[in-house]
Amino acid sequence: MDFFLQWPTISFSSDRLNEFRQKHRQEIENVIDISSELQEVLAQAKGEAGKRRSDPDLVEYVEIVEQYSRSFQETVGWVSNLGIDDVGVLEQLEQRLTMLNNRLELANAEELLALSQQMESLQKEYLSTRQAATIELMYQAAQRLRDRIMVSSKLDPIERTQALRHLDDYIAIAKDIVMLDAEILDKINNFDQQSQALSNKLIDLADTEKKRANLAITRTSYTATVLLIVAVIVALIAAVIIAQQFASSLRTAAIEQAKSERLLLNILPEPIAKRLKREEHTIADHFAEVTVLFADIVGFTELAAQTSPIELVEILNEIFSEFDQLVDAHSLEKIKTIGDAYMVVGGLPMPMANHAEAIAQMALDMQAVIEQFCQETGKFFSIRIGINTGPVIAGIIGRKKFIYDLWGDTVNIASRMESHGLPGNIQVTEETYKRLKYCYWFEDRGPIQVKGKGQMTCYLLKGKKATSRRKDSKNGVDR
Repeated sequence: MDFFLQWPTISFSSDRLNEFRQKHRQEIENVIDISSELQEVLAQAKGEAGKRRSDPDLVEYVEIVEQYSRSFQETVGWVSNLGIDDVGVLEQLEQRLTMLNNRLELANAEELLALSQQMESLQKEYLSTRQAATIELMYQAAQRLRDRIMVSSKLDPIERTQALRHLDDYIAIAKDIVMLDAEILDKINNFDQQSQALSNKLIDLADTEKKRANLAITRTSYTATVLLIVAVIVALIAAVIIAQQFASSLRTAAIEQAKSERLLLNILPEPIAKRLKREEHTIADHFAEVTVLFADIVGFTELAAQTSPIELVEILNEIFSEFDQLVDAHSLEKIKTIGDAYMVVGGLPMPMANHAEAIAQMALDMQAVIEQFCQETGKFFSIRIGINTGPVIAGIIGRKKFIYDLWGDTVNIASRMESHGLPGNIQVTEETYKRLKYCYWFEDRGPIQVKGKGQMTCYLLKGKKATSRRKDSKNGVDR
């Protein structure tokens, strides 16, 4: 039981854990083998009724051992569901909390962040103690946070909706963890009862056979009785060893399962990874409307000529890591990076009504990241961003080195918006502009020649505007 309360923070080498699992399997086999030998000895002792009465007891003993082994495997499954090594519901809980805090930080909602930290503190206390009273306090803290989010002036309607969604997901996952904890505790308690029953049965057998040995009147019966005593004592020792190794063995199967899941989740959206694990050979979904963003770092080629390859990769890693955090904060989906280019989409694999707004805010935040990076490092480059809205096909191609990708004219036009854009600007199509013109202000760039598309009317996204609207008399664009 102590191990269960500590296991999320305990680390074992895979070789050591494999050794524990092998020992567990071997001990179970040894105990059953000893039982089979005893059955044969008892079958030969036809002249001694006392020994023949031990036969049903040994049958019951073998059944207890097998029931224990099944309980062991079931408990491994529950622990695997709880999760280890950045996989499972524990990691999902941390991800939702991070997304919630990122949203609150972007809105500068210090009061809400303080309430979120109180909730997080109670979460950590529960995971350390597994006390029901603590989780109830965490639920109460979450409700206080929800009430304050509903009335906070720091959040606009879109930000409020996202924050509430992250909080609701967090609470739902917390309840799943509490349920899994209860299941695991129940399994371990059952295991303890089985281990105690096994030990009691073996002790009873040993005591019975010792008494019979003292009353044996023939060498044959005496030899058989001594063998029985030795065998049950060996089996008792084996049962004790199994119990001692039980907690360590639990983690082994979970680690092996986590390896494949961790690899999938690093390259695929979670819903797609789950479908792939169900052996869906072809995954291709049509989405009627999403918003696609392409971004490219302008001046990076010149920087590359003046920088060592290692430093260049470190710069890209730092910038793209910031972009990845923005993707999570805005509930978007990163598709891929190609060199110094970054591609992200809103509205899939889980549809969202405000995908265009989320992508627009992502683009503005990306500009802020680049500006801050240049100020802090003294580097000089900018970012060019293109955005388009429309239907796409999304899915997985190939059978090796899986990649979740997008296809369709919407994707091609978004890429053209970036490549035909202006350094330091965010260029959007008319389709995207129509969905954002009441919330954001734009500069009308007019029609431009786009490769493969001819003349297209484009706009430059400049920022988010207040709730009031006015009409720009010069070019007729809402600002």
